Amino acid sequence: MRAAINKLKTVSSFKRLMANERGNTAIVVGMATVPLMLILGSAVDFERAANTQIALQSAVDSAALYAAGLGDNTNTGLTDKSKPFFTTNYKADGGTVTPTYGVTGAGDSVTATASVAVPNAFMALAGIPTTTVSATAMVKKAGINLEVSLVLDNTGSMGWTNGQTGNTAIFDLKAAASKFIDQVVPDTQGSYYTKVAAIPYNVGVNMGSAASANIARGTVSAGTSTTPGATNYTFSSYQLESKTKSGAWSNNCTHDANHYCLATGAITNCVTERTGSQAYTDASAITYPLGRQYVVGGASAGNGCTVTPMLPLSMSKTDLKATIAAMSAGNNTVGQVGIEWGWYTLSPNIGLFSGTSVPSGYDKLTSSNYAERVKKIMILMTDGEYNSAYADGVMSGQLNYVNYNDSNVINKAPDNGDPFTQSKAICSAIKASGVEIYVITFQLDKTKSQRVDLTTSCATDAKHLIDADNTSLDSAFSTIANQLQEMRIAQ
Repeated sequence: MRAAINKLKTVSSFKRLMANERGNTAIVVGMATVPLMLILGSAVDFERAANTQIALQSAVDSAALYAAGLGDNTNTGLTDKSKPFFTTNYKADGGTVTPTYGVTGAGDSVTATASVAVPNAFMALAGIPTTTVSATAMVKKAGINLEVSLVLDNTGSMGWTNGQTGNTAIFDLKAAASKFIDQVVPDTQGSYYTKVAAIPYNVGVNMGSAASANIARGTVSAGTSTTPGATNYTFSSYQLESKTKSGAWSNNCTHDANHYCLATGAITNCVTERTGSQAYTDASAITYPLGRQYVVGGASAGNGCTVTPMLPLSMSKTDLKATIAAMSAGNNTVGQVGIEWGWYTLSPNIGLFSGTSVPSGYDKLTSSNYAERVKKIMILMTDGEYNSAYADGVMSGQLNYVNYNDSNVINKAPDNGDPFTQSKAICSAIKASGVEIYVITFQLDKTKSQRVDLTTSCATDAKHLIDADNTSLDSAFSTIANQLQEMRIAQ
């Protein structure tokens, strides 16, 4: 009987509990809310950790590539020298939490590792305050030797103020190019070398003291001559002598039979276009001399050879950065000559350089011996405003791009035609030789079809064409530096 009564009580209690639906639902929902919030919150924490891991892996990959190019074989040295590079890239990729980082070297490879504890906002409620993410990259030291020429615009337009930064364009260029040297050239050369040449250009390329040896431009005789080849060259300028109504000569100058005033220019240390059958080749400059430059009033006159002397392939950061630091803006633009010298400094055929500045042979571009393989890169920085060309070593007055002082230019068409035609022909020959060409455009007037066509056709392909106006000179050079650091990531 008691058992039956207890059974009735139990059933009655259960019915009352089931009848109270509102209270029951509240309890169930309340109990489910906490884990549901943790599940949703953990997704947010997981996404943050995943994004951090992506940034970490990208930075570790880049740092491993950089470390593999260092000459240091100690773990401490590899870590200390590559850590700033890692940190910069990690932050640039969105990393915010300070990670641990280290590099170890073993045989022909280096391994970079990093980890970071990412704070949790929601999972901390469940006793999990952080999520640790890590990244590893192993890079074979079987990288590649690099020979790079920097062809840098030093013309008058680079003296204009950059609207993005408030600095002159030449100031920004010097900062960007100097940073590029730090990124690409290791402090100590490793198993694979990196050499860079710096070629500032405006009205020509300045060979500096090397010009006096007359290796590149042939023998220069003393005195004054009416044919090119002497120290001073007398030519018919574009200034026309005419008689006034009174019968007097308007300019009172010594003139030729056609009444064009004669002018005399002095030879400078700058080198201009090569003419003749080898105009667009890298044939020996000893056999086929390059062009001279004559300037009325001498090297320091308007459009004289005031551009900073070029530096052939070098492993010295100090020398490269000193050349870049000395650059200044001025004069007209003879960009075709800058392009030529970007090639010459990488050419094994030109025969102008000695010691470590001698470029490797073209056969090394595809050598089956990976330790000997070389990548040759030319980086052309330009606004595309090519406005001058030479005839007999003097600026031609028969171009319509700019106004010249008629007495300082020769009354003759350019030997090789207009600068755009010349530049495209040279770029075509350079690419055919196996050299890759990057083009960084800056202040490019895209309404000028010749300029756009020039820069587009010179670049190896669309990926090698970078518009610095859409980013910055610093970003443009850094993009190329990162690409040049690419080696095979093994893991």
